[in-house]
Amino acid sequence: MAPSSTLNNGRTSNQRKRKIEIKEVEQRNRRCVTFSKRKLGLFNKVTELSLLCKAQTALIITSENGNVYSSGYPNTEAVLYRYVSGGFSELCRVTEDQQEYIEKQRLEYENVHINLKEKQKQLEELKEAQKSRSCFDSWWNLSHQNMSLEDLEDFKTSLETFKLNIITLLQEKEASFPLSMLKSVDYSF
Repeated sequence: MAPSSTLNNGRTSNQRKRKIEIKEVEQRNRRCVTFSKRKLGLFNKVTELSLLCKAQTALIITSENGNVYSSGYPNTEAVLYRYVSGGFSELCRVTEDQQEYIEKQRLEYENVHINLKEKQKQLEELKEAQKSRSCFDSWWNLSHQNMSLEDLEDFKTSLETFKLNIITLLQEKEASFPLSMLKSVDYSF
């Protein structure tokens, strides 16, 4: 692994998360973008806290425009009602079946999240492997053993067309170069 390889969120092992001075963002459009990103970050943290600790959480945010956004586990209303009333009411009490369903959904979410991370890692490995390959490896080394006669004939025709295209391209390149730079080129393959 190279010393400056990327580890997490685009940062390298020797870089640290930079601290941002906490002050009001002056430009309105930048303030809206910052609000959206930070809002999503807060919702993600509330969800993580709920899932990791089996905590009941509620978060309510009001934007500069007066829009209200909320996130909660099991839902915002139940948590708020519990807070206001000082405990669970019969209306907001989560039944055993509901709790089992919620737990099942939480486990499914965790599994999907783990699978997503694995697939992202595989995708990155494939991208790296593809970068390191030459452009010919993708079709040149394909197995021709299982091809039908018609497929082989089509493949042969494609190769012949490819050969003619290469010869034409070489001739065009030769025509654009000065004669002193040309070497003798053998077109027999």
